[in-house]
Amino acid sequence: MSLIIKLLSKRGQVSMEIGILIIATITVSTIAIYYYINNYINLNSNAPQKAVNETINSLSNVSKKYSNLMKQ
Repeated sequence: MSLIIKLLSKRGQVSMEIGILIIATITVSTIAIYYYINNYINLNSNAPQKAVNETINSLSNVSKKYSNLMKQ
C-alpha cells in the first residue's frame, strides 16, 4: 500500500518518470545497436570472398587448360 502512495505522490511521480525515461533510453539504444550490428555483419559477409575465390578458380582452370594445349 505504501508503494502505491509513494508512486502517487509528487516525489514518486518524478522518480517514476525518470525510471520510464531510463527504460525508454535503454530500449531505443538496444534496438539501435541491434540494427548497427546486423548491418555490419551483412556488409562484412563472406559473399565477396566467395565470389573472388570462384573467379580465381575459374581463371586458374582456363589457364591450365590452355597451358595443357600448348604442351601437346
